[in-house]
Amino acid sequence: MSDDTTPYGSSFRHGALPIGSALPASAFSRRSVLKVGGLSLAALSMSSVLAACSGSTPAASKSSDSLTVGVFQEPDSLDPAATGLAMSCMMISGVFDPLVWWLPNASGVNEFFPGLAKSYKVSADATTYTFSLRDDVDFHDGTHFDATAVKATLDHIVDPATKSRSAIGSLGPYKETVIVDKYTAQVVFSEPNAAFLHEMTTVLLGMASPTALAKYGPTGFANNPVGTGPFKFVEYVSQDHVTLAQNPGYKWGPSLFGAPGPAKLKNVTFKILLDTNARYNALRAGQIQLAMNLDPDTIQTIKGSSQFTQFDVPSTGQPYGFPINVTKGPTDDLRVRQAILHAIDQDALNKSALRGAYTPAHNVLTPSTPGYSKAADTMYPYDPEKAKSLLDAAGWTAGSDGTRSKNGTPLDLSILIQSANGFDLPTQFVVNALKQVGFTSSTTSQPFTTAMASYNQGAQNLSAIFYYDVDPFMLNNLVTTGQIKSGFNWAHYSNPAIDAALKGGNAIVDPAARTAAFEKVTTTLMKDAIFLPLWNVSGSYSAAPNLKGLHFGPTGYSLFHTAELA
Repeated sequence: MSDDTTPYGSSFRHGALPIGSALPASAFSRRSVLKVGGLSLAALSMSSVLAACSGSTPAASKSSDSLTVGVFQEPDSLDPAATGLAMSCMMISGVFDPLVWWLPNASGVNEFFPGLAKSYKVSADATTYTFSLRDDVDFHDGTHFDATAVKATLDHIVDPATKSRSAIGSLGPYKETVIVDKYTAQVVFSEPNAAFLHEMTTVLLGMASPTALAKYGPTGFANNPVGTGPFKFVEYVSQDHVTLAQNPGYKWGPSLFGAPGPAKLKNVTFKILLDTNARYNALRAGQIQLAMNLDPDTIQTIKGSSQFTQFDVPSTGQPYGFPINVTKGPTDDLRVRQAILHAIDQDALNKSALRGAYTPAHNVLTPSTPGYSKAADTMYPYDPEKAKSLLDAAGWTAGSDGTRSKNGTPLDLSILIQSANGFDLPTQFVVNALKQVGFTSSTTSQPFTTAMASYNQGAQNLSAIFYYDVDPFMLNNLVTTGQIKSGFNWAHYSNPAIDAALKGGNAIVDPAARTAAFEKVTTTLMKDAIFLPLWNVSGSYSAAPNLKGLHFGPTGYSLFHTAELA
């Protein structure tokens, strides 16, 4: 079958797609709607909802062309090729443009839209993607965008010196980029890579200036990011802020956002405020106009208020939860891991520790993610008696106080979470629940980069993770053998059959068959009890009521192309 040129913004019926065709906009996921103040909004419908907050009145946000966003993490890198943090990706989403956009339309359905590529073709076996590029795009440093930039960007991702964390997994089995002519680039993979249809739309594969890559090198680019987006990087002050400025020459934004001209805002500053109370106080004082991931009590207050707007954006990806180390005792025993899953009541956790601000998770993927198996949700119902029975069978005997031991060794878990990442209260809930069935636990926290190194070393029984992505092949980053030492396989799970199944699933282009293949994978992962799901990932934004024109992508990242402070 010959290659097919991909139509942008077209509507297709799910499930009937011949091999070699471009996947339809809704082939893998249908966009959930935003829930704001009890109203249901399509993902791009940004009319404000006003409601009254108890307590003191916040300072009024004056009309301005500068937006300040309160964020909860320090970036690990501002290079999309290198970063492993969702927060970093959100910060640089305005700096880098993808070759193709995949965005929710006004009905909430994800569609493909032209980006830096006007169109593309996919080979029948999904090994070759040919892009016809725009000829009117310049990088922030004045470098003209063409096929050499595509090659430089993708080669930079796979360069070992870049030490890519997420992008290298998203890129998949990359072989080379062939420059067909100045405005035609052919991306070639060593084996079928159907995931690239979605992954090419993320900021992780955003186009980088080849001049800047050569100037700053594979590591220096992290602090000197240069893209083609609506905002240019200005500065990063550690532990304080990241500032972006309007790109006045921008005219190639997605058509979904209207006239593709420059952003309305002159500046966007991401203020690093690790403490949730600090972000909320700054929002009330008018020092910031958008606050990310406030604590659950505050989110519930804002949802019932008239002075702020709350945006909750369901995301594709892996839920917040604990990878369970399968190589470290006592969690090297399947029965112990199964007992952990039966001991946790996610519904109660979300009602109490999270105050109902999120939705409980029972799976390795969120419900909107392709490959999610609804049947697997019922595999580990809350059943403390079942948990105790499993521990009895594993030889862990309960003492007079209920604490279990085996041959004089207590049933103790080492839990390592990341600082300021939203896991503190939920971890306390989990520790208390595990205590009820006989576990003792010790909890420590580390900054993300330190924690990641610890996780790869495998000193912990339970680590903490949440992962935003647009395709089920994300599991390649999370559970395959090659990701144990330096990737995100913090469960230290090695299963050659799963490694092969993920590779095989990524070779399937037909959406129905591909989804079925990944459902089998996720079901096996749940049977092996390598992950304790807690709550589903989503973008959580608390905003001043005069902030208008926000857009959100499939992963819940905020996009500021048309944002303004009225």
